[in-house]
Amino acid sequence: MLMTRRDFVKQATIVSVAAPALAGAQAPAHAPLPLRIGMTDWNLGKRGDLTKIALARQIGLDGIQVSLIFPADDSPHLREPKTQAAFKQAALDNGIQICSLAIGSPGKSRLPLHTNPAAAILLVEAIEVARNIGTTNILLPILGDSHIHMENQQEVDTFVAMMKEVARYAEKAGVVVALEDWISAEDNLRLLDAIGSEYVGVYYDARNIKSRVHDPYGEPTRLGKRIKQVHIKNGEKLMRDADILDWPRLAREYYDIGYRGWYVLETDAPSKDLVADTRANVEYVRQTFKMPPE
Repeated sequence: MLMTRRDFVKQATIVSVAAPALAGAQAPAHAPLPLRIGMTDWNLGKRGDLTKIALARQIGLDGIQVSLIFPADDSPHLREPKTQAAFKQAALDNGIQICSLAIGSPGKSRLPLHTNPAAAILLVEAIEVARNIGTTNILLPILGDSHIHMENQQEVDTFVAMMKEVARYAEKAGVVVALEDWISAEDNLRLLDAIGSEYVGVYYDARNIKSRVHDPYGEPTRLGKRIKQVHIKNGEKLMRDADILDWPRLAREYYDIGYRGWYVLETDAPSKDLVADTRANVEYVRQTFKMPPE
């Protein structure tokens, strides 16, 4: 009997939740695993919107990165058990995996995350949410209003102390907290070595690094298994159009370090046709990041 798309995703979800989170992103370089492409819910139109799961299926994506937002208490959000159950069911019904949970802006009163005492509470809560909706990866942004100034030892020490405690909860839940930032690979390694947990890693975004720090080439090699998930984006252009990044070069580097995790689109729709433009981006990523090339 043929397995339906829904049955396949249900089985894949059970396997992914049962396995340790840190094993999901890395595999031996020869492993013939299929490419998995997701997309951020905010680039699909709105953060924390349940209907974007069905849109992801319509486009032909494999997964979606959903956002933990911090609305008014009377708004439905992923901190509510009923909403968590609804997201998990919608993913199952549509044959879409929730590839990760992104931390949306918690508001000025809770920022910056690396010095505000509320951050640790919000992160522990996010770990529980991630486990409940069936994902093992959390994107923690330490950029923008939460950018860590690595020359400020107090900021670094405060963040490390917080993440050491958060990591204990992450390990128990089998959930990785991955840092998306505007700092170099060397500074990321400095943070991660100080935290000392395999359940805290990097959410790598090469375009962030190119625009804010330096060329990203060689950084995936240095970070290796510390990379837990990857954002792919091309500003206001389609992925296939000329850009400041050499995507085939980065694709080879991800492959060579054994990365077999999700490639999550954080892409715009330059033609204003979200479905058509995203399908074009998906096709580009499938062809470019398929390794080894045929």
